[in-house]
Amino acid sequence: MLKKITPESLDVLSTFLERKEALPVYNKITNKISGSLIYKNSEYEANNNLYCIYDFPGYFEGTIVKKGWKSKSINTYKGSLILLKNYKNVEAYLKSKFSAGRRSKFRTYQKRLETCFNIEYKAYYGNISKDEYEYLFEAFHKMTKKRFIEKKIQNYDLSRWDIYYEIAYPLINSKEAVLFVIFNNNKPISICLNFVRGNTIYGYLRTYDIDYSKFYIGFTDFIKQLDWCYNNGIEIFDLLKGSYPYKIKLIDTKYDFQKHVVYNSNSFLTTISAKAIIAKTKAFYFLVKLLKKINVNVIYYKYINYKYRNKELSKVENDLQKIIINNNVKTALDDELREIDLNNEAYSFLKRTIFNFLYANQESINNIKLFKYKNEDDSFFIKGEKNVQKITFR
Repeated sequence: MLKKITPESLDVLSTFLERKEALPVYNKITNKISGSLIYKNSEYEANNNLYCIYDFPGYFEGTIVKKGWKSKSINTYKGSLILLKNYKNVEAYLKSKFSAGRRSKFRTYQKRLETCFNIEYKAYYGNISKDEYEYLFEAFHKMTKKRFIEKKIQNYDLSRWDIYYEIAYPLINSKEAVLFVIFNNNKPISICLNFVRGNTIYGYLRTYDIDYSKFYIGFTDFIKQLDWCYNNGIEIFDLLKGSYPYKIKLIDTKYDFQKHVVYNSNSFLTTISAKAIIAKTKAFYFLVKLLKKINVNVIYYKYINYKYRNKELSKVENDLQKIIINNNVKTALDDELREIDLNNEAYSFLKRTIFNFLYANQESINNIKLFKYKNEDDSFFIKGEKNVQKITFR
């Protein structure tokens, strides 16, 4: 009976981007798009005879010089990126990808965000204090959790949050990661963590405060990131895995992620094991592609979203579905009404409705007041310079 050879499994994203470690056996890895050398390590020794290396970007090329070692690549999932070097600047990129009307909307989103709030944009790259880092990462976690509770699905990144928290601080300070933050009155409302290797940036983690959804701050944040990329010599913006609608609109290049089976062919048992893994992997991804053609994946993802739905929502009601809004209300702000503090956490459930009011009326949050009836708990008034809106909860 042949002895089973157990392969050592590694993930390129966690090994190379997160931990900055070299991949076994490969003496060098080159970025074929830019022609730049990712790393070179002629002295690296393998501790195993068989490796399965996952999520190897197809535009990377690994070189093995050790005699007898072989590598087989199998395409797995699609990745996507933007070749920033093909555009002179941000405006040239936007003009190439979006219509004049769409670009006008992007400007509107940013202008209204800055009209309604005291907005500041900041990129932490090469220097962040421990205190500020901890404050931002706590906000990062809270916003991510809140967003996925509303989406009613579990989030993989939340399960790895302790890892991200541990690695991001040194990477930011060594200029191997950049943290993009949008602040409103010094409070973060959008945060994005990207890794940087040479002239390539990798979009890794991103979230925003869902109360600001009306302002589409994801687009404003992305355009600010592009500005930073051009100012810092970035040629490739890799959005990694995931075929989301927003990515399809942004990208100009698709590539394949690969699984590499790397093995020492001098060993007969290792070679047999490697060929078996290669055959099984090819069969698996052939089946995946076949099922996608008949849309079985759509049913599968619906099942997965249901199975791993966020249980925290089981007792949470969606108040937004119960709101009645009346505009241009003629009411005297008399003794029956009392002013309440917009920043009082007890009224945080009103934030999105208030922010929607600001967006629609192009009002600054500094110029509005919030009132409620003294003896009622279900009606509120937002008084701005242009409009008075009544909000009633049923």
